[in-house]
Amino acid sequence: MSAYADRLEALAAEAADRCTGCGKCFEVCPTAREIGLDAGEAKMRIAELSSLTHGGPAADGVMKWLNACDGSARCTDACPEDINVRQWVTIAKMKALETARPLSEGATAAASRFRHMAQAVRLLASMQLPSETLQKILAPAEKRTADVLFYTGCNVLRTPHIVLNVMDILDSLELDFDVVGGTAHCCGVYQFQEADLPTYERMGHRTFQRFGQSGASKVLTWCPTCTKNFDELEQAVEPASFDLGHVSEFLAANLEALKARFKPDQPRRRVVIHEHLGIGATLSSIANLLKAVPNLELVELPQDSGFSYACGGQAAKFKDREQAIHRALAEGAVAAGADTIVTMYHSCHRALSGAEVIYPLKVVNFTDVLAEALGRGGHPDYYRLYKKGGAMDEAVAAARKFLQDNGVRVDESSVQSLTADIFNETGLGGSRDDFRNAFTALARQS
Repeated sequence: MSAYADRLEALAAEAADRCTGCGKCFEVCPTAREIGLDAGEAKMRIAELSSLTHGGPAADGVMKWLNACDGSARCTDACPEDINVRQWVTIAKMKALETARPLSEGATAAASRFRHMAQAVRLLASMQLPSETLQKILAPAEKRTADVLFYTGCNVLRTPHIVLNVMDILDSLELDFDVVGGTAHCCGVYQFQEADLPTYERMGHRTFQRFGQSGASKVLTWCPTCTKNFDELEQAVEPASFDLGHVSEFLAANLEALKARFKPDQPRRRVVIHEHLGIGATLSSIANLLKAVPNLELVELPQDSGFSYACGGQAAKFKDREQAIHRALAEGAVAAGADTIVTMYHSCHRALSGAEVIYPLKVVNFTDVLAEALGRGGHPDYYRLYKKGGAMDEAVAAARKFLQDNGVRVDESSVQSLTADIFNETGLGGSRDDFRNAFTALARQS
């Protein structure tokens, strides 16, 4: 066992030793209720979790709970002992899976998930980003010299206009910053979830170390999963030489500087944030940023914001619940007289961007709003065009040029894979046939 694995076990053991067994974490867990686990058995489940942590058996009840977890962090918020229950559950689940099956099985599963994700990210980024920008993002972190590193993670590159927006916003603040991301800088979430800890150490743990080697004093994260993993696993195991925080929190801390740069002639709009709790102060930070934008009215809407910390990911196990959340949000926004849904994260943006086909609403990311308010932004949201379906001429023409510049060819099998990747996700959207047919034609012309 490595020193890293030892430290993870120690973190879980510390949590178990501090736990009083009150069961409040289990009582508030949204996914435990979703799969029908009885809140009245909370103390039993926590006793089983503590036993499992100290080498006891993987009882059926606690394993059902762990496997249902979508990382909402309602458990952590409810703990009267201030235990990071989400961290404890994450480590316990990984250790139980590690014990239950050969390492090779977990490594194979993780490699398959990573390979699928990497292929989709590579193709979608190559279809939407200029070559020089893509190469800049993918360059090794340890070779950077800027004081601030904006870490994109992997999956936001499916919706790269968000990355370009953040770069515009940071540039407007006249910061010494650089941007880094892509699959070579993965947080290792798939490896950790599949209990392939040796590969996780070579990937996620190594990425975190590379940030420190860059000499940056501040690393701004984007992806909520990367933020969660690095904050709750890496920093707990190896204190960082840099300050780590989500970009929304950083921007909120610099709100006065942004307000001084906002253009007053912004369009009038009534917006609803698609809310998620669970990742620090991202929701309150984004709300404060939007409230400062001229002519923007933030509409408060009751939401199921505590079910998961982001759309997709672990929450994708509950597609019906996610679909209901998305539809309730859109219908509630229309009923409240809102004209815009603002997404917090990239996975949520992918899920909701096709809502424009169904509802009289615009769907934008909060970075779109901020960049526009600064007189910047305006980067085409091609993913939204893909998800909406309909006329694909603009998207295909742009993709053709970007693919050529990036030296990437799209064949018919990759189009089929991308179609499934885009339209099989939980969310709202138009016709998959429009996307598939348009890009199949492009593949045949390549």
